[in-house]
Amino acid sequence: MLHPRWLAAVVVLAGALTGGDAWAEAQRLRIAYEAHDGCPDAEAFLREVTARTDRARAAAADEAALDVRVRITSSEGRSRGRITLGKGADARVREVDGATCGEVVAALALITALRVDPTASLDPQPPAAGPRSSEVPDAGGAPGAPGAGGAPDAAAPAAADPGGPAQPAAAGVSAEGAPGAGSPPQLAPPPPASPPPAARPATAPIGLPSPVAGASRSPQPRRPVERPWTLGLQGSAVSGVAPEALLGGGPFVELRADLGLGAALRVAAEVASTGAVDAGPGGARFLRGIGRVDACADLVRPARRLSLGPCVGAEGGFLHGSGLVGKAISDVEEGTVPWASLGLLARVTASLGALLRVDAQGGPEFPLVRRSFVFENPAQLIHEVPAVTWTLRVGAGLSL
Repeated sequence: MLHPRWLAAVVVLAGALTGGDAWAEAQRLRIAYEAHDGCPDAEAFLREVTARTDRARAAAADEAALDVRVRITSSEGRSRGRITLGKGADARVREVDGATCGEVVAALALITALRVDPTASLDPQPPAAGPRSSEVPDAGGAPGAPGAGGAPDAAAPAAADPGGPAQPAAAGVSAEGAPGAGSPPQLAPPPPASPPPAARPATAPIGLPSPVAGASRSPQPRRPVERPWTLGLQGSAVSGVAPEALLGGGPFVELRADLGLGAALRVAAEVASTGAVDAGPGGARFLRGIGRVDACADLVRPARRLSLGPCVGAEGGFLHGSGLVGKAISDVEEGTVPWASLGLLARVTASLGALLRVDAQGGPEFPLVRRSFVFENPAQLIHEVPAVTWTLRVGAGLSL
């Protein structure tokens, strides 16, 4: 068995031979850390990362590094963490929440460690333990002085009784060194080094539970957060507003918010027309221009990039009808009436990569203004707006 001093020398030499390569392979991390009161600090977060992999370290100011942005907030007694790894189009965002900030920090550290090293440990590994103080005798301690734990030293010699027989020497002290013998106590040679203690199973640091154990309760990486703004175009087909379907479309802008339901608010402009419509003795043409607001929620996700949910919408604008000269109509007129309606639609959305999104929505709408369009001479009804109309819209946009 190696003497402890030789064993220490071997460990130092091995570290000198291998440490350079391990350091060179480490991923540099530039960490921006923000957390609410009561959370572990940025150094604790970095320790949580490096406890799971030896391929990560903090970056110096002039080094190229992976940007790690951490923000932890508190809401209703729980902690929610958001981490962004990288920059620009390659950035990846994850969110977790937990009952305590320590759980959230541990989960975010695990996400970072797996990003750097796919073979990273799920449990944080404890730092290598140094030699125990009980294995190194204190040459300067007085006999019988309290040890590190406040208890008297077990190796202190027993006092000799001047009037009685000589007392046996205590362990670790020669017989000549017993108190009262006329000379200061002398320490005997240290006992042989005891074998190193058996390796203990890796455990999480006190106060920061293992993310594997915590994952069964609450912290789970959420799906990636989508880019909030979408700018695009949509086409529409509407029946019931005119004698034939209105076909058209226009631009839209949509804002998505992380409210737990995939909420989205869309504002759109639209122009649609029927073209020429044969109305018996003459013809007619209908044109509608509207502005529209839709509020939607993605309630069901049958696939990773596919979502389903309802929308409620409101629109307002104008509906214009104009007569066309026909067999019995030689004098034609035009009429414009206000238009307003409310809708209850269903929507399906698909994300095609990080930037492109397409969607389709359709369902009934309920006009708030119902008008009739007629020929006056000879009198003939061209169209009367019903109580329920139907719409279908298909859109595509770029997420910003």
